[in-house]
Amino acid sequence: MWLKLMLAVVCWNSAIADIDRRRNSNPTYYNVGGVLSSNESVAFFKDTISVLQNLNFKDKYVPRGVTYHDYSILMDPNPIMTALNVCKDLIAHRVYAVIVSHPITGDLSPAAVSYTSGFYHIPVIGISSRDSAFSDKNIHVSFLRTVPPYSHQADVWVDVLKHFNYMKVIVIHSSDTDGRAILGRFQTTSQSVDEDVDRKVVVEQVIEFEPGLDSFNEKLIDVRSAQARVFLMYASKTDAEIIFRDATYMNMTTSGYVWMVTEQALDAANAPEGLLGLRLVNATNEHAHIQDSIYVLASAIREMNKTEEINAPPSDCDNSGSIWQTGQVLFDYIRKQRLENGATGHVAFDDHGDRVHAEYDMVNIRAEGEHVAVGKYFYSKETQKMRLELKEHEIIWMGRSSSKPEGFMIPTHLKVVTIEEKPFVYARRVDDILDCTSEEIPCPHFNITEEADQLYCCKGFCMDLLTYLSRAINFTFSLALSPDGQFGSYVFKNISQPGSKKEWTGLIGELVYERSDMIVAPLTINPERAEFIEFSKPFKYQGITILEKKPSRSSTLVSFLQPFSNTLWILVMVSVHVVALVLYLLDRFSPFGRFKLANIDGTEEDALNLSSAIWFAWGVLLNSGIGEGTPRSFSARVLGMVWAGFAMIIVASYTANLAAFLVLERPKTKLSGINDARLRNTMENLTCATVKGSAVDMYFRRQVELSNMYRTMEANNYDNAELAIQDVKDGKLMAFIWDSSRLEFEAAQDCELVTAGELFGRSGYGVGLQKGSPWADLVTLAILDFHESGIMESFDNKWILQNNMLNCEENEKTPNTLGLKNMAGVFILVLAGIIGGIVLIVIEVVYKKHQIKKQKRMEIARHAADRWRGAVEKRKTLRAAILPSQRRAKSNGLKEAGSISLVVDRGARRRDEVPRIPRYSPAYTPDVSHLVI
Repeated sequence: MWLKLMLAVVCWNSAIADIDRRRNSNPTYYNVGGVLSSNESVAFFKDTISVLQNLNFKDKYVPRGVTYHDYSILMDPNPIMTALNVCKDLIAHRVYAVIVSHPITGDLSPAAVSYTSGFYHIPVIGISSRDSAFSDKNIHVSFLRTVPPYSHQADVWVDVLKHFNYMKVIVIHSSDTDGRAILGRFQTTSQSVDEDVDRKVVVEQVIEFEPGLDSFNEKLIDVRSAQARVFLMYASKTDAEIIFRDATYMNMTTSGYVWMVTEQALDAANAPEGLLGLRLVNATNEHAHIQDSIYVLASAIREMNKTEEINAPPSDCDNSGSIWQTGQVLFDYIRKQRLENGATGHVAFDDHGDRVHAEYDMVNIRAEGEHVAVGKYFYSKETQKMRLELKEHEIIWMGRSSSKPEGFMIPTHLKVVTIEEKPFVYARRVDDILDCTSEEIPCPHFNITEEADQLYCCKGFCMDLLTYLSRAINFTFSLALSPDGQFGSYVFKNISQPGSKKEWTGLIGELVYERSDMIVAPLTINPERAEFIEFSKPFKYQGITILEKKPSRSSTLVSFLQPFSNTLWILVMVSVHVVALVLYLLDRFSPFGRFKLANIDGTEEDALNLSSAIWFAWGVLLNSGIGEGTPRSFSARVLGMVWAGFAMIIVASYTANLAAFLVLERPKTKLSGINDARLRNTMENLTCATVKGSAVDMYFRRQVELSNMYRTMEANNYDNAELAIQDVKDGKLMAFIWDSSRLEFEAAQDCELVTAGELFGRSGYGVGLQKGSPWADLVTLAILDFHESGIMESFDNKWILQNNMLNCEENEKTPNTLGLKNMAGVFILVLAGIIGGIVLIVIEVVYKKHQIKKQKRMEIARHAADRWRGAVEKRKTLRAAILPSQRRAKSNGLKEAGSISLVVDRGARRRDEVPRIPRYSPAYTPDVSHLVI
């Protein structure tokens, strides 16, 4: 920690020492050059720098120990001589900067000073040169000026126009550098985004002329039909006199016209009464500009001397390869300086070195050429911005009017464009305009693909609206269809070319680029369009909806099959026979498939055969009585119960769906609306689309939550609504998203089409006009009056409601057919029953085999035990019979004994003949049938 602190202290001390070293090594004597237009200016320049109580004695600008010295020459009208004098009398004295004024005659001498000094990067401060060429830093690399260029008057123009609410103007300018510069700056400033985007000044027309005019009549004739009556002019005094002469001859300087000019034109001898012009404050006060220039330079050197190492400037013009590096740094320091209370006001520079915050007077021409200041444009210290103050009540306008002109002329003939969109606009192709009926309006259409004029006759809701509007607010019109058949979108054109910009196409482009005056069509009001054109109040309110095709209808001959889909019917049929086959197999192989009848001793009933199984399956499904042929085994009966449940569900579902089919009035649509998951899910195989560049397309672009859906449908979008609706009818497109008015009309025209879900994106159709159009309020008031008087309702009845509703009641009774998805659970249940039956019969067979083996073992053991028990009993019986016989033999003598022994021998022999009972073996069963007791 301490080590870091010590290193920081060392670095700081080193930096301070380095600055002190530079400061101590910097010069204390600075020469300032001047190329001035008069001896008075030369004397004032010398006095400002060298005389007591001037620059060298003002600690605010010059630190102690520093001295300034002046070297000045008079401006020579010959630029070559001026350049030589600069090298000989100024650069030879190592001047750090040159202050240059403008010659009384000639315009090239200041440029010669700038070229010569700029070659070595010696800063040049102009005090009277206002040409826009000096702003080009590729040529005048080190030129600054305390006066603004002529093009900066465009900034004042914009504020004055907005103050008077003149939003449409005509610009007249010369084709030289200054004329084009003022036009470019005006267009840039007027279109810059400020607090109110609706208050943008629009240039209706630009007239460019070559300096040295002889006549201006032809160009003025071209603008007589324009709406704008406000003219902004940049011209020299000589050219302005020609323009004013011809404009006065054509009565274009009378009441209703407004002319605003720059400083040169303001001095024209024939400037008309009521003209407004700008005049730069202190423009001719050369002494004030000299003083501000010297103080700005001294402030820059003072700041530079604190941190920079200053090297001596070049001493001659012979060393052409030497560039003064310090001069480049000094130029940047001068450009950053500000004088809050300069002799010419607030002094500051922009990035080009041009004076900003210059002050102007607004001058009004009165009778006999009198110039009266009626306002000022000045720098406000409170807001630190330029501020405009005008005395409107003191202004005398053209034609000696004391009231402000409107600034535009309302034309009586309008160019109206529309687009075919049923039922609002029907377009019919004709060979001659005379073929149009009384309710139709001729509407020619230029087809860019066929390159030929095409004649159409238009009628519909919007055409009736246009006719009523023309009568209500008193205008005539010529009607045309959209050149590209689209409403219009804001897209890049000529993307391959560098510097391509976005442009409006379709109807909107015709209006934005002033090729038409009004759009009367089903034009949706949205923010994107409202930024560039003006809308009336809506003449019809609507929203966005979805159009789709209804499910296909089955033939009436097989309508009883429609409660189930074809796939479901086939699966039911297959299931009947599969279940019957499984029942047969289960009953056939089950060991419990047969049993003895109670009334017939010794007989058994046969197992279920295949024919009986099929009969049983069909009988259960069709709910008919079954008298015979039922399953006998437990496993088969379990499957039979499951099948009965399946049959119950199938029959009940069919019955309910058939009833719904008979009473259903309207079909259930496939989509529930814009929030349907199938529309929102991009993975779903559902094609939806809208029209490219339409208001619906813009709506989807604005909605963030619909971005995934829009990316999917963007590739499917159509050029117009007609193609999309036809594809919906043909089944190529599943959902078309468009304005509700059109889609509800199409659904009413065709029973196969239906709109889905509720309306969303609610908006309205409005009449489109140019920004600042004088017709906007009149059209709005007329439309509101049409709503109140019932005219709009009559349009609805005529074009949208009447004769459009077809009798779709019978066709709308479309059955709600069931599919595999609806009945999948039933088939799963049957499958579970089949598998359960198979598992049960396997268990039964295994269990039966085990029981048979166990029973055989028990039988063998029981037989063996019975034989052994019989043998033992026989022996006991034989013994019991021998003992009494022996006793009698003893008592009866030998004869009996012999007979007894014989019997015993026979008995013994017989006993010997009895085989020994072996040990029990499950595989051995002794045969004891020959034993004789």
